[in-house]
Amino acid sequence: MDHIQAHGWLMILDRDDIIRHASANLALLAHQPLEMILGRPVRQVIGRVAAQALSRARRHDGDGGVGPLTVTVVTGKGRVRAVMQGHLETYGLVLELEPVFQGDSSLVAASFGAAIRRYRHLQDIEALARAVTRDARLLTGFDHAMMLRIGDKGQPVMIASDAATEVPPLPAPAFEPLSPALQYLLELNRVRLLADIPVPPVPVLPGHDPASGAPIALPRAVLRPATHGFAEFASARGVRSVLIVSLLCAGRLWGYIWCENRRPRHVNVPVRSVFEGLGEIAAAQIAAMEERDAGHARTRATRALTRLGRLMQGEMDIVQALARLHPVLEEILPHDALAITIEGKSWQSPDTLPASHWLEQLDRQDSPRHEGLRWGSRDLNGLSREESGLTDILDIDLQGGHILILRRGQQPWSTAELEAAHELHHLLAERRAELYRRNAERQLHRLTNFDRATGLPNRAHLLRALEQALEVEADVAVTVLGLDRFRVLKAAFGEEAADRLLAAVGQRLREHLDGGDLVARIDTGELAVLLLEEGPQRIDRLTARVRDALRAPISLDGRDIFVSASVGVVVTGSDAAGMLRDAEIASAEAEAAGGGRRVFDDAMRTRLTERHEIYDRLRQAIYMDEGVYAAYQPIIRLSDGHLAGFEALARWTDGERGNVPPSIFVPVAEETGLIMALGNHILVQACRQVVRWNQGRVGKPLYISVNLSPYQFDPSRLDLVRWVSGVLDMTGCRPEWLQLEITESGLIGQGGVAPELLRGLRQLGVGLAIDDFGTGYSSLAYLQELPVDTIKIDRSFVERMMESEKGKALITAILHIAGIMEYGVVAEGVETVSQADLLRQMGCERAQGYHYARPLTPDAATAMVREMAGLVAIQGGEAAAPPPMLDLRTA
Repeated sequence: MDHIQAHGWLMILDRDDIIRHASANLALLAHQPLEMILGRPVRQVIGRVAAQALSRARRHDGDGGVGPLTVTVVTGKGRVRAVMQGHLETYGLVLELEPVFQGDSSLVAASFGAAIRRYRHLQDIEALARAVTRDARLLTGFDHAMMLRIGDKGQPVMIASDAATEVPPLPAPAFEPLSPALQYLLELNRVRLLADIPVPPVPVLPGHDPASGAPIALPRAVLRPATHGFAEFASARGVRSVLIVSLLCAGRLWGYIWCENRRPRHVNVPVRSVFEGLGEIAAAQIAAMEERDAGHARTRATRALTRLGRLMQGEMDIVQALARLHPVLEEILPHDALAITIEGKSWQSPDTLPASHWLEQLDRQDSPRHEGLRWGSRDLNGLSREESGLTDILDIDLQGGHILILRRGQQPWSTAELEAAHELHHLLAERRAELYRRNAERQLHRLTNFDRATGLPNRAHLLRALEQALEVEADVAVTVLGLDRFRVLKAAFGEEAADRLLAAVGQRLREHLDGGDLVARIDTGELAVLLLEEGPQRIDRLTARVRDALRAPISLDGRDIFVSASVGVVVTGSDAAGMLRDAEIASAEAEAAGGGRRVFDDAMRTRLTERHEIYDRLRQAIYMDEGVYAAYQPIIRLSDGHLAGFEALARWTDGERGNVPPSIFVPVAEETGLIMALGNHILVQACRQVVRWNQGRVGKPLYISVNLSPYQFDPSRLDLVRWVSGVLDMTGCRPEWLQLEITESGLIGQGGVAPELLRGLRQLGVGLAIDDFGTGYSSLAYLQELPVDTIKIDRSFVERMMESEKGKALITAILHIAGIMEYGVVAEGVETVSQADLLRQMGCERAQGYHYARPLTPDAATAMVREMAGLVAIQGGEAAAPPPMLDLRTA
């Protein structure tokens, strides 16, 4: 800014009192061209007496500036009475002069003293504002005076107004928000006179500091002209002269007093000084009143906060609690409406828009934030009818929740109110944390003691109840119910439906048991019942009630599901975990036996321990390649007695137990999932072995037949086709050299999965055989859909064919069916010459059994291959009478 108002003069002096800059109108005062003034001592322009007064003032005031002091400026054309005052800037002393106008300063001072005494007895800011505004108008003689308070966004809000009765009323003021720069100027210059705003300002020359080149800035100059915003506002109101005094409370710009006049008006410096003092007294009184009100508000808010905290202690829902305790909230923070949203729950005062609307309004503004609070105020003219005149918004942010305090009036939120809001924020945050803790404890308790899927007590809950009962030597019994076929149901209907089924079974049991008994879910498909009174005596009755509970079907997704259970019972024991484990063992034994009830005895634990030991040692043997191997039983062509192939059979020789029968270790492998590793071990060995046998072989190549477990058909456990293909690639075995066997009952157990998997295997080129044919429950129509090429007659049919004509007829029927369906046939369990002869006469293609050889070690089987190959070479490969068999039955 390098201009001043035209009614005064301005000079900038260096340390030697040489004029370096001056306002253009100084030439009129000095009656000299401005070019002659610049660079001259100040005494040559204002006269010796005025220059001496300036010198004395500078020595007295030091760096604090000069004046104001009244001097007589002597020029070549006469004398001018003026008020001189100055302040220091980096580029020199800014010296301002204004002409003295006539007026009675003594009357001004007297009225000022009376006003101060009157202000002391006023009780609120509104009354003080009315009194100060009236006194300001009378003091200055202006047409109209206003006191304005500055809001959070710099928006002036008029709180009092006074106008002379003889002056026509001015239009209602329409205030624009004050920019930060304008607020800074109001803080810097506490009193400002704009004597005649339309008069163009006078430039200060030169406009730049010669030393630095920076433009001349005069922010503290008393003669500084009106800013663009003030000039526009004054023009819009039709006024030409304005006098402003800033109201600073505790160092902050609280507001200002605005006096305005329709005609130009000059106000003497003494009057302006009194006016400035009036503003300081008013600001001090406002600060005292605000502090007093803030103290009362703090006391009231503290008491209300204490009461709110006490009333909310038993509440579990903050939203409902705040809605019910709304009057207490109003004591803490007076307001006109309230809107709350916390974790999806909402509430708002009647006829009030929801919290989301007010949050959106705050988001649109650059609202102040501080420690969980956000607040703002909006122009009344910009509100919709639905907003009901609510201009002021205070948001208490609870991290996932918001409490919106709403009120009318465009009053800034006071420091005391914000402090109360902070305390409320802390209180509610602590309350939410307490609720989270209590909810977490409840959830943790439920997760710890109850099954999430069914809502039934869980294993830990049951064990604690059992421990407590044993501590008081109660007569208890533990029953475990394993739902039969639960895994199949789970696979068929899904885990969620299976859990609902289990929950329904638990509810049925609760309805059929005594009130003191405890039903719990202890495993995937297992429930347990703790009989707490006369437990052993009620076992039979419990079994009957379980049967009654499960007699009716359970409706599941529109289907009626019939459920049965295998029951394990323990009636004695001193250890809770041990009793529950024994009941589970008894339930597993009952399930293995086909269902029903089993009462635990020590032999069950022994058998279980034995199975675990077998599992551990078998697993080690497979992965360490120690003692698990493939034995080979020859398969003979009955037409010529030559070797057709071998069946590979899993064998295990343990270092401590010796030869472990397959009937013992294979079921353990299937139960534990170890069958995958065992099957892979045997298949790889068998494929490698048949490759060795067929290398350089003369005549028809041998094939190897390997058994598949039904568990290997489970897609969740094994990609069967990919696995077989990988083994063939790895070992170099040709697909036609491999035949895979699966039992008839195993095929049926796999449902619709088996045909697809078998077709995939056939596409690889491997052979497929149905083992133990005739012992399962499949229909010929189902077997016709399977891509098998061989059936193996079970040994039970071979044994009975020598005993009766019916037995012989059954073999004949099987061979006839095989011929129609173009299946190859292998008879198992051939132990005598007569059985072999009869089968050959009946047209059976191949046979295996102890008559030919027991399962052979790899070396013994290789010897047999070489021996049989020699016989074929002697006979030239032509069909002939069966040669005498090698006696390898003891191999």
